[in-house]
Amino acid sequence: MSFLMAKKFALKNLKANKVLEIPFVLSSGIMFILFNIMVSLASNSYVIHRHKFLISIINMGMVIVGILAVIFVLYSVSVLLKRKNKTLALYSILGLEKKHIRKIISIEFMYLFTMILAIATVGGYIFGQLAFLGLNYLMRDMGVNVMHYPLSILAIVLTMVVVIILYLITVIRLSFTVYISTPTELLNKQHSGEGEPKSRYLVLLFGLITLSAGYWIALTTKGTLESITNFFIAVLLVIFATYALYVALTVVALKLQKKHSSYFKPVKFLSVSGLLYRIKSNALSLASIAILGSGVIVTLSAVTMIYYSANMNFKNAIPRSYELISGENIDLHNYKKVSNTLKKQVEKTVDNKSQVVHSYVGYNCESWCEKKGDQLKILNNESLSSRTSKMLYVGDLVGYNANLHKKIKLQDDEILLCNNRIEKLNVHKLRIGGRTFKVRTVDNFVPANVAIESYGIIVKDLKTMLFFSKLFVKATGGMATNAKISCSYNWDVKGISYKKYSKRVHVLSANKVEFVDAKEFLTRFYEINGGFLFIGIIIGIIFLVGTILIIYYKQVSAGYEDRHKFRIMKEIGLEDALIKKSNTSQLMLLLYSPLCVSIIHCIVASKIVFNLVQMFGGIKWQNYNICLAAVIAIFFIIYLLVFKITSRIYYNIVR
Repeated sequence: MSFLMAKKFALKNLKANKVLEIPFVLSSGIMFILFNIMVSLASNSYVIHRHKFLISIINMGMVIVGILAVIFVLYSVSVLLKRKNKTLALYSILGLEKKHIRKIISIEFMYLFTMILAIATVGGYIFGQLAFLGLNYLMRDMGVNVMHYPLSILAIVLTMVVVIILYLITVIRLSFTVYISTPTELLNKQHSGEGEPKSRYLVLLFGLITLSAGYWIALTTKGTLESITNFFIAVLLVIFATYALYVALTVVALKLQKKHSSYFKPVKFLSVSGLLYRIKSNALSLASIAILGSGVIVTLSAVTMIYYSANMNFKNAIPRSYELISGENIDLHNYKKVSNTLKKQVEKTVDNKSQVVHSYVGYNCESWCEKKGDQLKILNNESLSSRTSKMLYVGDLVGYNANLHKKIKLQDDEILLCNNRIEKLNVHKLRIGGRTFKVRTVDNFVPANVAIESYGIIVKDLKTMLFFSKLFVKATGGMATNAKISCSYNWDVKGISYKKYSKRVHVLSANKVEFVDAKEFLTRFYEINGGFLFIGIIIGIIFLVGTILIIYYKQVSAGYEDRHKFRIMKEIGLEDALIKKSNTSQLMLLLYSPLCVSIIHCIVASKIVFNLVQMFGGIKWQNYNICLAAVIAIFFIIYLLVFKITSRIYYNIVR
């Protein structure tokens, strides 16, 4: 067979199967547009030189997006190949040799992957410019324009390489199918489903056990450090459970309904029997929809909450425009000398001392603790693995009052106490290192960039702080430098521009002095949080496209399968209204069940996800729940729209 003849067959196939192939090209094109954008950003010179902290996040996102894109394209190819089994069988029956069949389908997929590559290249550049501007907006970099986003040859080459590899994998799979299968086997594969498990009760038991274990981990995990490990374990358990329960539980439940006398009513009989067939053939796909839907909701709610808490976190982390931190260990003999030295260093950076405003000196030290009842125990290095271990931040009252513009007074045996995870502490006294302190609980003052759960204590004076410092040093064997007291000088400036002052003030950095510029800190802060939000949106789009794609394929596949059954039901005298009613109920149960499962998964996972989100600063539980509910509502609306559109396609095919 000549190339021109094979090309004609391929073009006819493309036209005949456009209902499946157009969505395949568009969805795969979107996947590789996102991959192209990620590669372009990773190699963009403006991003590399202007946002150094962002590059590692983008590289990580590029790998994740690439993997997800490949997975979804391979899934789409599997659906297309399954629909082409009948065509391959007919070609064989008509006398075409297997090498000719392979040539026709190879040319057909060459057209498809060429269109995908074209969409990825053009769309990657056009939408990449929008993504580039959006990313810089998230990072509060307003001095950027599209000229900083040139066409990336590397992105085009890498995208082309991945697309070509996927094309070769598709051709190899196709060749293998053609060479090992007879026409009869190919026709049977056209209507084969995932099948009903023979040991469905064992699969059901496995699903219930793994789901219970995953939910138990999600609901009982406490603390950020423990959540990091347990989250991935819980996710894997819930994924296995979702697949197992869709395969087994639905079959068991539907078969139990067949034992009821109401089963023989027309609508229920048609619905249950139809559902039993659909569930057996589509269980894995429905489970995939549920898992991808959960991924969309969890990802977008988490990254959105992280980003929009950034402003609050920043203000708590650095209360003034500038901070100078001494590296010396503070005690009662040198604290005045160290604070005066810091003050003089700062005053040298301005023309007039009056330009330094809102200044104050603060002292603090940090360690690890464990609270049991009314006792706060200082932990050593070996005890940090305890699930109840918390960070302990101790500050002085003068610095606390100056920072927050308050006038609180404390007695020698009094302390202020807060927790960065719990809004209201029910504590009246604490025993610490042999001393008992009266407790006055206050709003959280622990720097919000502290990732883990922490207690904050404000003491009356430096003498009381030294008591804590000695406990810290003793517990850690003198190895932990943060157990020692540090001194910081915090200030704002007036009457001088930031650009001019920044050139002067950066000379303060020295071996024993740490200088912090709030604006630079904010830039890095937005780079990290904006980067995570951007990557989260990209991954959320991929999950959403994958969810829509699977729903669409399931509706189209169901339409082709039901077209023949519709004719049979009409021939035996069933009314159109009854047929449509039974099929509508089947479709609704099929495609709404993954939505319900996704929402349940996300609600159960909200606690452990919230613990992970807390790594990026103090975020309130109520705020996260509001964000989660908003994302669920948006996803619900999108899901309904997709279901409505794909249902029309289903009925058009059936008719």
